[in-house]
Amino acid sequence: MNQLTPDQAQALWSAGGFLVFNGLPEGSEFGIDGSLNVIRKFSGIKFLPPGIHLITWSTSNGPGGIPIRSGLIKYLQPKERFILEHDPKNDHTEIIKDVVVSDERLKSLDGELAPYPFDQLEKWKGLISHITEETLQAVLGADGKILNGLVEVEGEEEDSAERRRGKGGATLREDAGESGKLDFVRFNLKKSWRDGAVGEEVTRFSRDKSWLAGDVMARQLGGDAFKLISQLQLSFILLLHLSSYSALLVYKRILTLLCQSPTFLSSPAEYFSSSSALKSVQDTYIALVDTLASQIQAIPDGTFDTELPELDVFYLDQTDSLRRNLGTAMSLSEDTPRWDGVASTRVISSWSKLREAGKQWGWEISELTMNSARLNGEDDDESEEEGEYAPVIVEM
Repeated sequence: MNQLTPDQAQALWSAGGFLVFNGLPEGSEFGIDGSLNVIRKFSGIKFLPPGIHLITWSTSNGPGGIPIRSGLIKYLQPKERFILEHDPKNDHTEIIKDVVVSDERLKSLDGELAPYPFDQLEKWKGLISHITEETLQAVLGADGKILNGLVEVEGEEEDSAERRRGKGGATLREDAGESGKLDFVRFNLKKSWRDGAVGEEVTRFSRDKSWLAGDVMARQLGGDAFKLISQLQLSFILLLHLSSYSALLVYKRILTLLCQSPTFLSSPAEYFSSSSALKSVQDTYIALVDTLASQIQAIPDGTFDTELPELDVFYLDQTDSLRRNLGTAMSLSEDTPRWDGVASTRVISSWSKLREAGKQWGWEISELTMNSARLNGEDDDESEEEGEYAPVIVEM
């Protein structure tokens, strides 16, 4: 953050929020909204803007000396002040409630309060632009939770004890008792057709996840497609900043659902009832493309070589499916509800940003154009799901 003038500092002091963080040992890592630093004399953050923030920290006192990054995601009200208290002996942090942080207390700590890194704010906003307070409460719970990368997600069968084992076989402390499981939307991509479906219907919706997308939105999200983008963004920041394996599984499932639902994209009224279904889905998919561009730009160098091998292949596969499905939706005939010129212009502009974001990884993401081949009913074998989300067809 650039050096502030006295007038600027006074304005931010009056308008901003404050975090007082007691007890965090010198030499610990502290982060706010993805900006990380090793601390010395540190008592918190000043000048926090209102909105959603992610506070992270890790010490060298983890199990077996392995630092485990913990975090708190909080929706901050204007001028809100709150306290975190760290117990170095037990390497445990809690939220202190019902305590008023006075101006006098803040002024006594001023020299140890780091200013919020406003130079990172726009980048952070791109990652959390559609996360709402409602989503945080639905997924994390109403009271807020201290999280770490070991936290589990309700319904994720892939979570296993092995994921909670550290180097040398030492079992890491699990905070599930403290934090509980996260409650993201639940669905099975390998069974993406309605109960009772047979034959051609099973075949169709094993490839096209549209029925499942509509069912998830109707049954779990109140018919609001945007809530899927909100949960996609939340799972990504948990993956990116807390290295949460469970969040990775959620993120991949939601992104696959959105990218592999071509008829939901072009004819959403077939799958859930809303007077503005098409407009809502168009806005959702434009937001999806913008979100993907921001997320791909935020991934640190070397991630695909070390921490998340093959995730780059997953991204390329899903964005290519999304490109083809968007192209088809924009190509529908005049007598069919379709993407109008304004919506098409917006999504093409967003797609250009996604293509630019991919260049930092050497990806050649194709242009978004009308898909005349699929419009004319030609078979597209490339759209069949393969890999970990390939459908399992059983005899009925």
